[in-house]
Amino acid sequence: MHVGVSRPPTPPHPTPDVDGALVARVAEELGFESVFYGEHPVRPVDQPGTGVHRDGVPFFQDTLVMLARASAVTSRIKLGGGVFLLPEHNPVQFAKELASLDHYSGGRVVVGAGVGWSRIECELLGGDFDRRWAQTLEAVTLMKRLWREETVTFDGEFFRVPPVQMFPRPANPAGPPVLLGASASPRSFRRIAAVADGWMPAFVTRESTERAPSELEAARRELDALAVAAGRAPSDLQITAIVRGPQPGVDLPPAQRVDRALLRRIADTGVDRVAVSLSTLRSEADVEPALGRVADALL
Repeated sequence: MHVGVSRPPTPPHPTPDVDGALVARVAEELGFESVFYGEHPVRPVDQPGTGVHRDGVPFFQDTLVMLARASAVTSRIKLGGGVFLLPEHNPVQFAKELASLDHYSGGRVVVGAGVGWSRIECELLGGDFDRRWAQTLEAVTLMKRLWREETVTFDGEFFRVPPVQMFPRPANPAGPPVLLGASASPRSFRRIAAVADGWMPAFVTRESTERAPSELEAARRELDALAVAAGRAPSDLQITAIVRGPQPGVDLPPAQRVDRALLRRIADTGVDRVAVSLSTLRSEADVEPALGRVADALL
């Protein structure tokens, strides 16, 4: 099982942010397999009906820009969105951007794909909030065709494309893997088997306070069966699980503490990768000590 790092959030405004290129370079030097960034293009000030205060949503650097910067200073580490909010992207333009990053990074892109929860953010950026999963599944289908086929025509519910061609193509002829960040439900797993390349659950703990390893075992069995039913190999559907990493100054309950024992337990479930969520990096001086603590504890 591979171990990466996930979503180092940007400090609260106006504290200077930390360059994702530095985070990725240090992570690669320490032996991490991947680095994932989440996505929120904007932070709505008023979010009625969500129960989320605006200060509960961190500012994020632009995910694609950070991954592009990271690709230029690394050579091995996987570069992931964890997750990209697909309803907020035009799938033709987004397929082009992801293909370019994958092409020039040598096939290192992993596309975590989700739908988001903020109606304001989704609709501001062109998404259909009430149909966001249907829109996302159609977008994934269109992007994969653009990556794999020389000429593409598409006539869907949300997107209509006349005959077009796209260049550059991804390094992998099949395109980068697309993992759906979704709930552990039969409907989610059917969606994954139908259009995607795997699942990205968050957050995994020892007990069922959020998502326990036993749930991952059940999910692995269900995804294997759905893959076979769809004429795919079980290995075609990978799982990247996000876990909470050590938080300086925060004494997490034992069920939420990540350590080598929890990683071994998760590995036994058939998960392909764990992405350890980092604490906020408030300055460039924090990067090496923070990543070093995680590496010492887990690698």
